[in-house]
Amino acid sequence: MHVELFPRPRQLPAAVADFVGREELLQSVVDLVTPFPQVVLLTGPVGAGKTTLAVHAGHRVANGHFPDGQLFVRLRGTTPHEVLGRFLASLGLSVPADFGARLSAYRDAVARQSLLLVLDDATSAEQVTPLLPRSPGCAVLVTSRHRLRLPHVVEVGALERAQAMTLLGRQIGFDRVSVEATSADALVSAVGCSPLALRIAGARLAARPHWPISLLVDRLSLDALTHGGLSVRAALEEATGDLSSHARRLLGLLAGLGSHRLPSWAPVAAFGDVRGQSAVDELVSAHLVSADGAEYVVPPLVREFAGQESPDALRRVLGGWLHLLDRARIALYGGEFSVVRGSSVREVVRPDRLLRTDPLAWLEVSADRLCEAVSLAAEAGFDELSWELAHGLVILFEARTDYDGWQRTHDVALAACSGNARGTAVLRCSLASLHISQCRYDIAREMTVLAKDVFEDLDDLAGLGLTYRNLGIVSRSSGEMAAARRWYQRGLAVYERLGDPVGQASVLQNLAQIDLYDDDPAGALDRLGSALEVCEGIGPARVLAQINYRLGKLLAAQGRHDEAFGVLTAALDLVRGARDRRGESFVLYLLGCNEFARGRLGAARTSLHGSVTLCEGNFDVVGAARARMELSRVHRACGETQLADELEAAAGAVYSEFGLKPVLDDLIFQL
Repeated sequence: MHVELFPRPRQLPAAVADFVGREELLQSVVDLVTPFPQVVLLTGPVGAGKTTLAVHAGHRVANGHFPDGQLFVRLRGTTPHEVLGRFLASLGLSVPADFGARLSAYRDAVARQSLLLVLDDATSAEQVTPLLPRSPGCAVLVTSRHRLRLPHVVEVGALERAQAMTLLGRQIGFDRVSVEATSADALVSAVGCSPLALRIAGARLAARPHWPISLLVDRLSLDALTHGGLSVRAALEEATGDLSSHARRLLGLLAGLGSHRLPSWAPVAAFGDVRGQSAVDELVSAHLVSADGAEYVVPPLVREFAGQESPDALRRVLGGWLHLLDRARIALYGGEFSVVRGSSVREVVRPDRLLRTDPLAWLEVSADRLCEAVSLAAEAGFDELSWELAHGLVILFEARTDYDGWQRTHDVALAACSGNARGTAVLRCSLASLHISQCRYDIAREMTVLAKDVFEDLDDLAGLGLTYRNLGIVSRSSGEMAAARRWYQRGLAVYERLGDPVGQASVLQNLAQIDLYDDDPAGALDRLGSALEVCEGIGPARVLAQINYRLGKLLAAQGRHDEAFGVLTAALDLVRGARDRRGESFVLYLLGCNEFARGRLGAARTSLHGSVTLCEGNFDVVGAARARMELSRVHRACGETQLADELEAAAGAVYSEFGLKPVLDDLIFQL
């Protein structure tokens, strides 16, 4: 007769009936514990379903692979001494008082057995290590919100969106989900596809069949995510209770910044010193913050739970963005040129590799975060930071021809600067440049004059340089060449006093254009030579491209079309290298005109078509009209009269709409 030496415990909880998805993850856990039993850690954020997954895996392998039974214990709030006593009692053995005696008895008891242990909700490796059997026939599944150092780790994250919708449908009925698909999707998004939060939300909706899903979405908060014995807030309280004081403080600071995604340097900046790095590492290990590439992500429910307003932390993070924006401009323009600087404190943070190697690419990648920073600064009442960030972003908006972003950020900053005369003037001057880019010269003049009055009262040279240049442009646009020359000369004098070579080069180019209109090509050539000279050794590609553009136009006007082709080709290489789409559209237009003059109709057509395509992509309707007008001449020369008439009519309609005059044959190609 066979006599069992030990009872066979069957302690696994019942598996949940609505287990959804996770089949691949479940199979990976099963494969790790069979046929060769191992120790496996299931780790993930609060409410990810780690315990549910471990229990399902346990039931799948228990009978066929672990005939001697299963032990299950929740480790939170226990000690190894207590747990060893429970295990010994479960195995039908006496329980010694001494820890060492308990450990020896436990190891002897499981040495030749085939058991499955599920150690749930471990808070540290010290809780787990004494409980690990030394028997080759025993497997251990450990669940923890922390990344414990154990042999095998399985990451348990949020459900996929389709799985989350299925879980919700099983709880409240698929017909209900189908009828309110938009609200169901909003609910799933709001809880971050968290199984725990979805189970609670589903349970509340199932208990209230008269509620539309949209009602719960509108009322959704941590307090709404409580039902029966389940609570997201309680789970988060447990998770944060395991943290060090520094990590708890940093979590509150990061959650209170108002941003879902944060750059890699933000934890140190928010905390105020390098301890922020070890603190964020702890938060990542606890799955309260996730690392996504070069960013940290704070989930919405964690932000609601832990958020603490800290103006100083927010100011430091915004100051970090401003510091990096300054670095990008210096890299692109060779210095802090043609920009108005405010009094905001820059937080010195380490630039990433992309900023060091390709500042324009960094600006493009960081655009959303930088625009968000403008809004965060405005909402917090940091008017100086808000306008400096918005003003600094113009280098990106110009390169991308992002007129909407330009207008939007400046409107936000203007609203914050109601009591800041200088900040308001800078933003108005910057918006005037936007309107000039869109050929709205009357509005540009009005805004520039308002800014000029403030800058003159403050004797603000940097601001005056920008306003005088803008006034020169709008005067030229209306055919007031003498006034344009005066404004440009005043701007040049300001930039010479400031020692700003980029500002000088910008104004000198525009003065060269006035010289051309005044039939003084020699004077124009001298101006452009001076512009090249002041940029020597600095050489921002966009400025050099502009100078070459002007020089090419001068040579073309003198009938030196072969020389103009070489200069314009160099300009085209520069704007393409700088990824300046607006500049490229201008250079292609002039190349097309020059090729037409050389009798190369095919090349002219190719360049002008390229200009039209870029202008349309840049939402530059006037630039596209100008290129179409020139294209009509090319097609007419090719004998394609009907197409030429259509192009000329389309271009003429735009010219009439904007009230453009013949002087705009050369539209403004501004810095």
